[in-house]
Amino acid sequence: MEYLLDLAPLVAIVVVLLGVLVWWRRHKKRKAERAHAEEVAAFASALGGRVAGPDDVRPWSAELLAPLRDETDGVINRMGVASRRRYTTAVDLRRGPWSVRVGEASVEKSRDNGTRTAREQRIEVATAPLAPTRIGRRVHGGRTLLGPDRTAAEGGGLVREVPVTVAAAGGGWHRVAFPPGPFDAGFAVFTSDPAAAVRALHPRAVEHLLAVGHDLPFTLHFEAGLVFGTIPGPMEPDRTTAAVDAIVGLLDRMGAIPVDR
Repeated sequence: MEYLLDLAPLVAIVVVLLGVLVWWRRHKKRKAERAHAEEVAAFASALGGRVAGPDDVRPWSAELLAPLRDETDGVINRMGVASRRRYTTAVDLRRGPWSVRVGEASVEKSRDNGTRTAREQRIEVATAPLAPTRIGRRVHGGRTLLGPDRTAAEGGGLVREVPVTVAAAGGGWHRVAFPPGPFDAGFAVFTSDPAAAVRALHPRAVEHLLAVGHDLPFTLHFEAGLVFGTIPGPMEPDRTTAAVDAIVGLLDRMGAIPVDR
């Protein structure tokens, strides 16, 4: 008992130090969150948009695509998840005639010395209904432990996944064959209506995709009167604006019709 009493001061010091460490991490996180909120507000103001209220941050396409799949799908990813996925903020704006929403989702991931916050932004544009389609960028030369990464070379797994609305309607999901060339080498296109997709992706639209493909989300979704895609990381004014302009520029060239939201 006397031995334990001798250790009491040391235990108290350890407890205090751990408490200070926890407080400091929380303080640092709250400070970073406040700074990011200010950046989002400045971004919205610069584009003439508004930051949505805390009860209105859910994406328009929330039922069509779950958030942060790259961070949470698969056994290994799930083992590292330290919080539930949540939508944290959204900005509504106009870009020409287009109604646009840019939102963020976040999740806490475990790491050796605590957690990190993984973020993802989602860009959505409202349109009159278009044929359900996904356009995925093809990445050549990637490698896995098993050899060439064919998934990335074919546009990623998501582009081949049947969309929610197509599956519900029992429709088919088809790869669109384009003539060999820069577009076919750079993009994979899947759709429920190949003829409509070919008509929409005429030369002006294809030229735009080739010119701004690096600004677009890796997979671009056309579904249920929305065109949307996700980009890893938080909103960043230059990067986010470039992605928005790349999407609405494509829609303009496709002859899509804007819809107010």
